[in-house]
Formats: sequence, structure tokens, C-alpha cells
Amino acid sequence: MRIAQYAVASALGFTLGLNMMGQGQELEPRQQQGDKLTALTLRNMIQGLGYEVKVLNATEGKEKYEVALKSASLDVPVAFEISASTNYIWLTVFLGENKSTTKHEALLKENFSTQPTFFYITSKNNLMAAQAVDNRAVNPTALKRCVDKLVADIDKTAKVWGG
Repeated sequence: MRIAQYAVASALGFTLGLNMMGQGQELEPRQQQGDKLTALTLRNMIQGLGYEVKVLNATEGKEKYEVALKSASLDVPVAFEISASTNYIWLTVFLGENKSTTKHEALLKENFSTQPTFFYITSKNNLMAAQAVDNRAVNPTALKRCVDKLVADIDKTAKVWGG
């Protein structure tokens, strides 16, 4: 009997809550879920920050953009793309072709101090720097902060990676 009363009370409460929300009233303020950026909204946000955007790849689902930035001493072309899962915005910088004679122990140690910026070598033997930005509730201020950090990290580690 108690279970049946609990079920009726729960259903009544749920129905009441739905009716109240339907009238413009909410029992609690909604948590902002933060929509994920799409390739188009990412491009618009980058342009809104005042950057001139170059399209590297316009294929739907593989869109990639580039912005030519400058650090204190370097030109730093930063690429922007949404991951295939749409969970991340990847900021990447091509640092040059990896030389097979170069050991990168010092650069790997830099990963500790630059994180979440990190350095890696691609399957095509390119030396890269990157930062993955969580694609939830991204706003222009947060994106600019990530871009600025990436560019600053590239600049301060230039002697280590050969810039």
C-alpha cells in the first residue's frame, strides 16, 4: 500500500512540476548545460574575437580553420577544429618537420610546465603543439584565454623545439 501511495505522490509531483514549468515557472533555476560549438559557431566566435580566419578544410564534419597570430618573437599560425566526437575544440600549431636525429626529452619535460598545451609528433613526422578545449559552454573569453596560452607556450619553448 505504501509503495502505491509513494508512486501516486511521485507521479503527482512530477505532473505538477511539468505544469508549473509549462506556465513559465520553474521549481529550480535550470543548470546551464552549455551548448557545444559547431564548426560554424566556432568560426563565428573566432571572427568575433577580431581574428582573420583562413579556411583550411571546408569538408562538412572536417572543417578546420587557421588564424595567423604573433607572439613576442614568432609567427604562430593556430589551427582550430572540432573533434570528430564534438567533445573538444582542438587548437594546433605546426612547428616543423621532426628531424629523426633530434631527441625530444627536453620538449617532453616542457609538457609538464605547459599543460594543457602539449607537444607531439604526428604519423607524418610533423612536430606539433596542441591544446584540447572542452567543448561545453565555451565563450569567447575562455577561447581567447586558451589561444593566448598556446601562443605564449610556443614562444617560451622556442629554444627547446627549435623555433
